[in-house]
Amino acid sequence: MKRIFKNYRYYLKFLLIIFLFIFLSGCGGVTITDPIIISFSADVTTITEGDSATLSWEVTEATAVTIGLVDLSGFISVSPTTTTTYTLTATNSCGQLLFPSTRTAMVTITVNPAIVE
Repeated sequence: MKRIFKNYRYYLKFLLIIFLFIFLSGCGGVTITDPIIISFSADVTTITEGDSATLSWEVTEATAVTIGLVDLSGFISVSPTTTTTYTLTATNSCGQLLFPSTRTAMVTITVNPAIVE
């Protein structure tokens, strides 16, 4: 019975070492990098109610970018009715299944009330 227990401990140690090696090696030996938000901006930061602004962004080293559902780079037209802060979130999980890397950037569009004559 002792021999079976010793073999079990040997295999358990072996599996733990393999798991640790896989966890630390990341994505096939590639160095793990955090997402990089190259830019996130608005063409105007103050608008009059009813007008629109265009948000644009460029991100690398990410597997997902969110301001709603968007691509890694692009633009979107927004028409907020009140002052709004938009948050861009870039995420990747390469080799970090338990702790994904996340970066954020913010842009605020200030909305002034429309002047009614």
